Amino acid sequence: MALEINDIYGVTCIKGKVSSTHIQEVKGYFKALLMIQDNVIINLCEVKKGTKKLVRVLENLQAEISEEKSLKFFSYPEPAVKELYAQLNSEANYYQAAA
Repeated sequence: MALEINDIYGVTCIKGKVSSTHIQEVKGYFKALLMIQDNVIINLCEVKKGTKKLVRVLENLQAEISEEKSLKFFSYPEPAVKELYAQLNSEANYYQAAA
């Protein structure tokens, strides 16, 4: 699957598999986007492979940009977070019963 980058209501959505050849192109794309926009929001939910590499690049880019610029990104929570959420919302959790 090719890598797709789409703007949906002001949120940049990335879909597909991120390979090593895509990394520099994606970084260049967001650097250019930050030159014309002050706030960039990226949805990584549809990235099927290479999410960790992409997150590292985006974190480095966040560190490089000036304070008046904003780069934020999000994805689905990791399995451990999902498990913790399920435990917190479980009927067996007596803290919930007290509320």
